[in-house]
Amino acid sequence: MEYSAIEYKKENGVATITICRPESMNCLVQAVLDELAAVTKEIAADAEVKAVILTGKGRAFCAGGDLNRFVEGFTPQSAIEYVDLLHPWCMDWINLKKPTIAAVNGAAVGAGMSIALMCDITIASEQAKLGSAFLNMGLIPDLSATYFLPRMVGVHRAKELMLTGRTFGAEEALQMGVVDRVVPQDALLDEARKLAAAFAAGPTYAIASTKRMLNASMDLDLNSLLNLESILQSTCFMTDDSKEAVNAFLEKRKPVFTGK
Repeated sequence: MEYSAIEYKKENGVATITICRPESMNCLVQAVLDELAAVTKEIAADAEVKAVILTGKGRAFCAGGDLNRFVEGFTPQSAIEYVDLLHPWCMDWINLKKPTIAAVNGAAVGAGMSIALMCDITIASEQAKLGSAFLNMGLIPDLSATYFLPRMVGVHRAKELMLTGRTFGAEEALQMGVVDRVVPQDALLDEARKLAAAFAAGPTYAIASTKRMLNASMDLDLNSLLNLESILQSTCFMTDDSKEAVNAFLEKRKPVFTGK
């Protein structure tokens, strides 16, 4: 598929998605939403892709929703349809078997912060600014933000961030656990690529299964989680990558994983 609102590149097992609407700070116009949904399905079906980086072009990661669309107004039915349209992509992105890395290059506010929260790992530049901001527009946080943020920072802190809608910098985000690393602006993509390359060279099925287990751990009781563990671990034992890792350990060498 040809993309215009995003840029999609694939190299050495790493897919990089760049939201390319810098004139509007990469806000989520319909074309961006449609192409994010399409590229996520493309990545899910592409066995060559082992890890994914999501970033923005220009001075913003993503400045949130398209205010021009809000100005047009909604009927009760069109408002529900507008919100519901976002949810299938959320589930597809969160449930990707490949690890996802947000490289937050600038402003990530409103739905932009929500998207960063949906990624498995978030690396922010020193220039990044984050914030919930929804209440500033008379809206509730969406794109699953009220699911992920309390689990990252605790309910009490999530209330403070979401009820005030304040903007905060990368270092505070790191201290709270909203982002995982903070790096200089000119090193952001290099750091993201380095991490993605490590994932791409790793044991594919075990990485996907670990991600699945961690996602499930947020909602399953212990007994259900242990049952899932038995299923996934028994399959890991059968993979070529696991056998290669054992042999490499015994032979005192670095394993060479093939994703099988």
